[in-house]
Amino acid sequence: MIGTLGRKIIFEVSDNRVLTFESMSREVSGRWTEHEVLGVKPKAEFLGPGLQTISLTIHLSAALGVKPRRILDMVERMVERGSAEYLVIGGRLVGRRPFRVTGSSEAWDKVYSRGELAKATLTISLEEYA
Repeated sequence: MIGTLGRKIIFEVSDNRVLTFESMSREVSGRWTEHEVLGVKPKAEFLGPGLQTISLTIHLSAALGVKPRRILDMVERMVERGSAEYLVIGGRLVGRRPFRVTGSSEAWDKVYSRGELAKATLTISLEEYA
């Protein structure tokens, strides 16, 4: 097992199934403010950490034992219900808190004659839930 997003999405490579992400980007930031002072440069003040964001691109293929439509529907429900899930990669938490699933984008790459989705590309947007 490569990792999980909550209990529903399991990234794995096995004899029966391949569900992995192609790329993951993570942004970690701090929150700052500036106070204007007459006659001198502004003074910077650190307010605290910002919310981390993550973007995952996942390729879904029926040829690799994954049902693309099922995964897309599952992610859609996560977005619309405001799910907050822990992201675990390599047995370690990414960040210290769960991430809310703020959005998804999908491309239907291959659809068979009866409307069966055989291949899709999914991008999931996550934001730290504090």
